[in-house]
Amino acid sequence: MKCLKVKSFRTLGLPGILATICLYSQVGFSVELEEIIVTAEKREQNTQDVPIAVTTISGDKIGASGIMSLGDVALLTPNLTFTEFNIGEPQLFLRGVGSTADSAGADPTVSLFIDEVYIGRSGSGSADLFDLDRIEVLRGPQGTLYGRNVTGGAISMYTKKPVDEFEGKASLTLGDYGLSVIRGYMSGPVSDSVNGKFTFSKRSVSGYAKSNGSGQELDDVDNFSARGQLMFNPTDATEVLLSADYSKDKPNGACRDLTKLDRDTDKGTPEQHAYLKQMVIDSGTDDPRVCGQTVMHHSNKTIFGASMRVEHDFESLQLTSITSYREADYAWNHELGGMDSPPALLGVLDNEGEASDQFSQEFRLSKTTDDMHWVLGAYGIRENVDRFANVPIKFSSGLLLDRSWTQVAENESSALFGQLTKAITDDVNVTIGGRQTWDDKGMDQQYKSSPTTLEYDLKGLNDSWSAFTGRATLDYKIDEDKMLYATWSEGYKSGMFLSQSTDAGGAGGTLEPELATNVEIGARTEWFDNRFRLNVTYFDMEVVDLQLFRLVDHALVSENASIESSGTEVEFAVAVSDNFSVTGTHSTLDAKFVGGTFDGNTVPRSPDSKYTLQAEYVSTLNNDAELRLSAGASYSDNYYTEATNLDVAWHDSYTKIDASAKYTDPTGAYTLEIWGKNLSDELITKHAIVSSYGGSVELYAPPRTFGVTVSAAF
Repeated sequence: MKCLKVKSFRTLGLPGILATICLYSQVGFSVELEEIIVTAEKREQNTQDVPIAVTTISGDKIGASGIMSLGDVALLTPNLTFTEFNIGEPQLFLRGVGSTADSAGADPTVSLFIDEVYIGRSGSGSADLFDLDRIEVLRGPQGTLYGRNVTGGAISMYTKKPVDEFEGKASLTLGDYGLSVIRGYMSGPVSDSVNGKFTFSKRSVSGYAKSNGSGQELDDVDNFSARGQLMFNPTDATEVLLSADYSKDKPNGACRDLTKLDRDTDKGTPEQHAYLKQMVIDSGTDDPRVCGQTVMHHSNKTIFGASMRVEHDFESLQLTSITSYREADYAWNHELGGMDSPPALLGVLDNEGEASDQFSQEFRLSKTTDDMHWVLGAYGIRENVDRFANVPIKFSSGLLLDRSWTQVAENESSALFGQLTKAITDDVNVTIGGRQTWDDKGMDQQYKSSPTTLEYDLKGLNDSWSAFTGRATLDYKIDEDKMLYATWSEGYKSGMFLSQSTDAGGAGGTLEPELATNVEIGARTEWFDNRFRLNVTYFDMEVVDLQLFRLVDHALVSENASIESSGTEVEFAVAVSDNFSVTGTHSTLDAKFVGGTFDGNTVPRSPDSKYTLQAEYVSTLNNDAELRLSAGASYSDNYYTEATNLDVAWHDSYTKIDASAKYTDPTGAYTLEIWGKNLSDELITKHAIVSSYGGSVELYAPPRTFGVTVSAAF
């Protein structure tokens, strides 16, 4: 027996944990880690052969870890954070780079792709992560191969394709807080040359919080999702995949807790802070799961998408065409504070929504030989966005300031790109790539305010931007299980028109494009006959003109700022024995503003460290049934929620602990799983903004929950 002794995991951010990992090598023992296949570079590769920082979550792990949302993905990914203020504006930050802009003329900084289709609006992704083959998170700028440039990174979700033999599965989950989840799929041949698949999911939660003003349950879930696919093989060399997906969400919305009124802030006065603190107690909203609004909250989101993927093999060349249409419609009506005005000093109603559609087309031509791989491509997208925002502010004096904005935008982008990987020697490869992008955006903006007469009506606004971004990578194979690489890459995101500006001059202007430059070195290694996997990355990144969107007093302000971000990322997996495995991640991050208003401040949503640790034990029982026990912890260090770095914007560290026990009958067809999430009942803030009169308005992730899942495969 061989043992790899780890004196301490302190360097991995796990203080106090001592571990000895014993890796068995006796005769007849053949445990090893599962090979993970990804398409991060638009071809199938073992993830250990890909010279970029990529985290892959397999479909099996998505189910085993209870992953249902992008927030769950963020917990398992180094240097990825996720916050969500409402149903239409999720916010992803990678390595400190992200965006909170909600303009109809803005783009995500960390982008989402579903089956390689770029999702142009941040709230337009699938709401339920079910029946996925895998999720790939590419960290850092992806300025060459991806359907649209991203400065922070890309999250790519890949659905499972139809199979040629009939199979299906159905599951039912019940839990506390009225949790109910019904899921199922069927896949198999439709005819001799056509395979099909249909997937559905219905998920609901009665609510983790409530309003004592209206009696309404909040932090609830009401989602229905469905997906259908048909796969054709008109010739031996051609494959056509038609896909369509639909999703409908109708939750009430989130409870917003007014808290941290005793922390330092530049908002309000000490007297106002003391008054509000007493009002929170008197109204019974000092419980973080209780709000005091009388307004009835509501949210609605409908998403539809369809795509056609055609792959044709010309023997020496491969052609890929991806044609896609997507549309989304969402709206919400929420009270932004924790209680009404009066007794609060002001009340802000957030009544917003948008309708959008996009059409995109991508063509790729590629070739792979023993010592070379290249890809050339062209990409285009047209997006229409119609957005409104009505934000009445009611002051305790009785004054009502009613403000409304509308935006109608047409955004177009096109690009030509290419990348070449060439073997210099048997052990050394060089990769070079580039992308030329052209963006054009048109906008109509309107603003009205009452009782003031401030308003504007701006028609025919237009601006355009273009940029060339490149990549150069050198990788060295030490042996078949170990690789070192170094890369330089660039990313670009186009300029944007401002939103919710009260000034006509500002509304007619734009923010500059984001430009990211990343230098990265890494090692992807496996040891002890593929029983221990260790991947390590160091990066140093600079982003010029990052696009910020923040609240200043009662107004929303858009601005550019530059940052520098550096850190490390570690991912490991250990097959301790044939039935016991341990996986984990750790990341460090130092992200600061450089120059400008926030010079030297820490970038929001940038914890100094994060880690995950998961263990799984599988036992075969006497009757050949299987018992699978798993437990995991996810830790995030403190971070600020906004660029001012006010004490009131300080987000405390947290640890989330989950566990489950799953029984599979001897035939493998039936399973029974008992699970618990957030077992320590941590109060985890999923979003926060500094209140205009002091304190912080915070939204919280679910409390401790338990449930049971039964499933049947056929």
